Amino acid sequence: MRHLTYAIFLAFFIGCSGDIPDDSPKTPETVWDKSRTVKVSILSDLTGNNPFTVSGYSTVAAWTKKDESHLLILDKANVRFAPPRLHTGAKLAVLAERFPIFVPTSVTTDSYVGSTLLFRKPVPQMELITVTDECRLMQIPTEIRPGLNVNISVSSFNHSSQITGALPQLKKAVEQSVLVIGTMRRADLSMFQSALSETIQDNNFELTLPENNQATSSYCLYTLSSKKWKFRKLTETEVQNALKSFLLEVEYLK
Repeated sequence: MRHLTYAIFLAFFIGCSGDIPDDSPKTPETVWDKSRTVKVSILSDLTGNNPFTVSGYSTVAAWTKKDESHLLILDKANVRFAPPRLHTGAKLAVLAERFPIFVPTSVTTDSYVGSTLLFRKPVPQMELITVTDECRLMQIPTEIRPGLNVNISVSSFNHSSQITGALPQLKKAVEQSVLVIGTMRRADLSMFQSALSETIQDNNFELTLPENNQATSSYCLYTLSSKKWKFRKLTETEVQNALKSFLLEVEYLK
């Protein structure tokens, strides 16, 4: 009702005053500048389990070769240390002709759980940050286009205690306009939002929860940043069976 009253008043004012040209500059958020947009692809089924099967390696590798995002993340491409040993991300990297980096999140009785990041060329610089004994965050510089470089932090969580441990680093990332991106348990969302509000002064952050088609999935996607970033679009594509590609596009505002 408040919006309706305001609209009627505005129409009356313009009708009485004549045409008023809108010379005010558009804010950066109203026009999407795709030349300042970073693209991150996350391959996952959002169940919390490893969705990459040996029989599906060739399909995933073929998809990876065609992917044109700035950063490709294989979510829960775990490393099995119990016999038979298997590094899922390394196997896929060889087939897709990419360079892999594994970022651990937790450990089970037979595997290191985490994400494998795939790159077209060796990464000249990165920072692996300890959250708990088993959980790490990775910050890497990313070139959106020549002359425009940003930092991205891959930060996924399997337990609420990891979120608590990561809060100082997440706060620092927001203050430095680092784009934080990852997956987390949907059950921990409320706690995550509350913890951020208590940690980051004046709620001076942007938390986006891009909603996938299966809104009841055990895990969900998220992006966290300063207000220098603007989430623009999520594109969801089937790769194989339940495995999906989630392309997140986020603009770095001027």
